[in-house]
Amino acid sequence: MRTAANRSRIAAPELAADGHRAIDWARRHSPVLDGFVRKRIDDGSLRGRRVAVVVHLEAKTAFLATILAHAGAKVVVAGSNPWTTRDDVAAALVDLGIEVHSSRRSTNEVWEADLMAVADTEPDLIVDDGAELTLRMSRDRDGLYTRLQGVSEETTTGVARLRQLESAGRLPMPAIAANDAACKHLFDNRYGTGQSTIQAILQLTNLRLPGKRVVIVGYGWVGRGIAGYVHNLGGLVTVVEIDPIKALEAHTDGHRVANLVEAVAGAEVVITATGGMRAIGAGELPSIAAGAVLANAGHHDLEIDVPALATAALSADEVRPGVTRYLLDEDRPVYVLSGGALVNIAGGLGHPIEIMDLSFSVQALGCHLLARGELAPGVHPFPRELDNEIAIAKLESSGIALDRQETGQRDTLEGIIDLSTQGREDD
Repeated sequence: MRTAANRSRIAAPELAADGHRAIDWARRHSPVLDGFVRKRIDDGSLRGRRVAVVVHLEAKTAFLATILAHAGAKVVVAGSNPWTTRDDVAAALVDLGIEVHSSRRSTNEVWEADLMAVADTEPDLIVDDGAELTLRMSRDRDGLYTRLQGVSEETTTGVARLRQLESAGRLPMPAIAANDAACKHLFDNRYGTGQSTIQAILQLTNLRLPGKRVVIVGYGWVGRGIAGYVHNLGGLVTVVEIDPIKALEAHTDGHRVANLVEAVAGAEVVITATGGMRAIGAGELPSIAAGAVLANAGHHDLEIDVPALATAALSADEVRPGVTRYLLDEDRPVYVLSGGALVNIAGGLGHPIEIMDLSFSVQALGCHLLARGELAPGVHPFPRELDNEIAIAKLESSGIALDRQETGQRDTLEGIIDLSTQGREDD
């Protein structure tokens, strides 16, 4: 009989002890996932279901995988990015009997092969990030893809991709937009990415932030969160946006708003947060200020076009771990963090555990809902009542209880307008 270790591809099985400690630390600070959610999904709905978890593979993700496995699911795990896997955590999962296909800093070819290995386990359900596995199954494993029973999607980018599949008639199963849940995007995208991005940048560079001119490309929930942390830590924020409403919001929030070329010309730090491709591309390279630090906080590794940068540079060298210097002119170096991959995970520890307790509670309950088989094909919102239950459980874990609105506090039309239909005649 083949074991999880035989079926898996990981880098360093000997690191399992460190991974167990990291997962246990995540568990200790995830009261909703380890309490309310663990009990809610342990009703047999997930028993025997094959669940693929394809999210940045670090301790919080691993704990989510153990929660699903505890509910009876047959879980297989891969990383949603080749740069962000923690090898010790992968080893610990395999030691727990969970199949894993992932290693840190693998090539794109190896990463693609890992995703296909997960696809070939014939999952019933997918917990996805960026729809990375879902898209590849649609493209390369059509027979398995059409048998999927559901997808729960973690990111803005992934939800947009799923909606494109739906519009094209290529989404034959239900999908839950987990990213759009209030307990996900209002906290994960804003506070989680905001804090962890700035922490990673400062840790990688060992620079200070007050007084620095920081350009943020994109003002969605991620951009808003980063801007808030930069401002509160004394940085000077300039926002680049193509959406007029978001640009006006950034201006109203007190930030400078400028076009991209103007913004990067005076920037000391540039952070991309668009969820798209080549937010900083070949066209902007001549304008980037000498000494600027470039970091990516969006989904794609190509939000900063590192290949274009490498082609244009006179030389490139790693000047400290995770910091690559590209010399664009004799006296104009620019510095790219974490190879252009997601800086908060590839260069840091990812989102705070308390934030991911909310996000992964959404994912676990979304997966549980899909397992019950009650949803039609198409993209569905995460149920508001489940969102509220997660929020209540989180508040209760902090000793907070809410008041209830009394009948006399409600604004009603009674006594102002007679809504009775008795005695009225039809026209």
